[in-house]
Formats: sequence, C-alpha cells, structure tokens
Amino acid sequence: MHSAAALILHRNASHQNVETLHDNVFWAGAAPRISIVIPSYHYDCSDLIDALVRCKASALTEIIVYEDGARDHELLAKMEQNAGNAHAAVRIVSSWNNRGRAAARNAAVTHARSEWILLLDADMAPDSMDFIETYLDAEERLEVPAVVVGGNSLRFAPTSRKLGLHRWQSLTSECLSAERRNEAPERYVFTSNVLVHKKVLEACPFDESFVGWGWEDTDWGLEAQKHFPVHHIDNNATHLGLDDDKALLAKYARSGANFARMAERHPEAAATMPLYRAARACRGLPFRSGFRVLARLLARSPLLPLALRGRAMKAWRALVYAEAL
Repeated sequence: MHSAAALILHRNASHQNVETLHDNVFWAGAAPRISIVIPSYHYDCSDLIDALVRCKASALTEIIVYEDGARDHELLAKMEQNAGNAHAAVRIVSSWNNRGRAAARNAAVTHARSEWILLLDADMAPDSMDFIETYLDAEERLEVPAVVVGGNSLRFAPTSRKLGLHRWQSLTSECLSAERRNEAPERYVFTSNVLVHKKVLEACPFDESFVGWGWEDTDWGLEAQKHFPVHHIDNNATHLGLDDDKALLAKYARSGANFARMAERHPEAAATMPLYRAARACRGLPFRSGFRVLARLLARSPLLPLALRGRAMKAWRALVYAEAL
C-alpha cells in the first residue's frame, strides 16, 4: 500500500447532499485525458478499478466511483483500500443520500477534471487491454464535442441457466456491432459504456425527473443527438450483472413510468420503436390483464425454448408499458 498520505477524507455539501471524498495518492497530481466515472449502489467496484488500471494507457485516466447513498461502510472501506493500492488516480465519492441513477450520474460528473468523460456502469468489465487506448484514439480523431458509444458484450458474463432470459435479451437487443448501431445511432446510446465530451453533459445533463431504473439513458441519448454527433465504435465492455428471471421482470415492471416519460419527451423517436408501437397497440386489447399474466408465465417457464420465452417477455413488457402510456 502507498503512504498514509495517500488517503484524504473531507466532506462537501451541495444541493442539500453531503458527499464524503476519499482520494488516493495519485489523485492530486494527475493530469487525466479521460475521466472514468462509475456510479454505483451497493456494488463493489474493486474488480472494475483493477481491470481499468491494468489497461494500457491507464496512467492517462482518473477513476471516480460515485457510491449513491448505500451507506455500506464495509463495502466503502474495501473500495477505499483498493483505491489506495491502485497505480492510477482514484477518487471514491460516497453520497449521504440515495439520489437515483440520473442524479447520481450528474453529481458524479462534477468531480471529473478532464474534457472527456467515460461513463461506465459498476457491473461492467473492459473486454480488451486496449480499451482505454481505443477511446483515446477516438478522442483524437474528433474535432468537436461528441458522444462515442463503445458497445456491450457478454464475453466474460456468467453463463448460469437461471440468467438465460437476460442473456437472450442482451444478445438480441444490446450486444450489437458498431455497424448495426450506427444505422440508428441515437437509439443505441447505452451509458453503461460511453465516452462523452464534458460540453455535451453541460448542455444535456441527465433528466433527474426519471426515478428508479430504466430509460434515463435512452432519454439522454435522444436529447444529446439533437445537438451533438453520436458515433458508435467497437470497443466493448462486458455486462457482468445479469439478473435472474424474477429480478429482471421486476425491473421492467417498475420502469413503465420512465418509459412513458421518455416517449412523451421524444414522441417522434418513440414512434419508431417496436416496443412503443406494441405498447400502444396493447392499450385497446380486451382482457389485457389476463394476457399479461399468461405472457409472464410463459416468460418464466424454464422448459420452453429460450427464444419463445424471450418473445413472451417482450409481449409482457409491452402489456405492462401499455398501462403507463
């Protein structure tokens, strides 16, 4: 471990929120070209920090973990110890209040000191040792503020059978090539792995009226593309945090209000989304609640083929969102 002076504790109050900051020895003297910002909630980011530090060109980065009000002191202590051993600039920010995904991202970004900010979810892992270098190359090629989406994969994700439905959903809807994503660049802005210029985030912060889980990143991407170019490249990170069937459906069940808000803010873009069109069509469906129960049962039936279960889940999701529109 580095010297005792490596770890600094202080508190800041901002917008009625108290943050505790914990910096390692490399933080004060760093001159980063990319600030890597990782919002988290009850999630140990130690492995992600280690993976980023092992990447080529990690010395040109700073890593900011924003722990969003979990108040898990044991977990924080572990991440702080890990930060003390990291050979890169690391700041651990602990928010006293749980602010939610959109507000946590906005708050985390205020700690970034470079012009380019890499937003990563806590449950991601770089697919390549060239992960940071690839983003640095993209940054050099761009002459204007922009958004650069690296993409998601399941390269290192767990393969347990109980996670099969989420794997199917990710592979069919999220783990797409840059060529495919560039066909509709604004539709595939997943902030689980995206490089963005600070001017974009200043002009288009995340909308903090989105609460809970879901659609705040899609909303942000649709808003950002109105004012700035969006580029997709193949620089994947693995989504490690796959959910089992029950947890996945519970998240979707709670995201209807956010979906409706996104659709209200971006009606033209929403009209092109198959999920939105299906949800609208379901609004006039008789016996809708019965179909919703049946679709959920089919989605959670382990004996059925995975593709059939996935399509049943999509139908169930459309029926759930129909209630919010």
